Amino acid sequence: MKLFDPVVAEARLHPNLRSILSTGNVYNMDVLQDWARGFVDRDGKFVEEFQTTFNSSFWELYLFAVLKKYGMSVDFSQARPDFCIPSLGLNIEATIASNAQGAEPEFARLGKIPPGDLNIFNLQTIVRLSNSLAAKHRKYIESYAPLGHVQDRPYVVAVTNFDQPFSFMACQRPIEALLYGYYVDEERYIATGGKEGRLQGEELLQVFKDNGSPIDLGLFTTPAYREISAVIFSGCATMGKVRALSSDPNPNIVFTALRLNRSSDRPHLIKEPKRRYQESLLDGLRVYHNPFAQHSLDPALFRHPSVFQWYFQNGEEVVEQREGQLLFRCVNTVLDKPGSSGVIGQSDRS
Repeated sequence: MKLFDPVVAEARLHPNLRSILSTGNVYNMDVLQDWARGFVDRDGKFVEEFQTTFNSSFWELYLFAVLKKYGMSVDFSQARPDFCIPSLGLNIEATIASNAQGAEPEFARLGKIPPGDLNIFNLQTIVRLSNSLAAKHRKYIESYAPLGHVQDRPYVVAVTNFDQPFSFMACQRPIEALLYGYYVDEERYIATGGKEGRLQGEELLQVFKDNGSPIDLGLFTTPAYREISAVIFSGCATMGKVRALSSDPNPNIVFTALRLNRSSDRPHLIKEPKRRYQESLLDGLRVYHNPFAQHSLDPALFRHPSVFQWYFQNGEEVVEQREGQLLFRCVNTVLDKPGSSGVIGQSDRS
């Protein structure tokens, strides 16, 4: 499957794909082609969708690469859900949270500054993620549940957010609020200089759309979503991941990352040129289990030192996370400015 041989007119290319093609960076392309190796285009539309809508296809390729890393064999003879893994009795459906109609898309951040209020920013992502999970919940009930290869097996939804400019900055805050009603108010912590104590979460049961409609949170705190066994999420599965894994020798690529510091509210800050920066495919991957699931997902299936998991055992909450787990990452390429001795920084969606 040749992802980068254009199959549509140039005007139809998604801005993210157009950016990849314009740079001609074969190292990044090689990573994506490696992710796609073994992927079966069941309906003959995948390359076109990758080139015109990009984000949902990108997410599917990343997930497929993750499954290969775990040695999980996908049965592409089944048309749905997206990833059927009969050897493990497991089905995974992929989806993304996109921008609302009329709202700015995630790629429209050139020349813009990062969000000024993280709570307002996170609220929008919570709403969009809620819409995506609700749609896949309905899809299971209305379409997938009767299928022989789905019945009596865990059903996992893999979701990430591409819902607004700088969407990668939301990290895990919105998905944890949506699933468990657990929200960390970083704005309040910043405003008080940390004087109110540790940076910890609080219960958040409901948010409101712009039109005033309420959205209930804590989807995994009641049996309402028992059909979804778990949610796979990553805020780090972006082009920054591709750049981290590539063999690009450019000495001007600089990575900034935040990694878990279990002894402090302040994460470990890493700022390194690419030649010294280290990141794995699984870094940033998170698995959230539903304690009310009608078919539970075994935490052992995705257990890995780089992977965060939140599950429940004998009625007790268990959080698996190790020192140094990846929380956030961004990438900048420092370029010599023509006709000047100065430099400019070119930041990628990461």
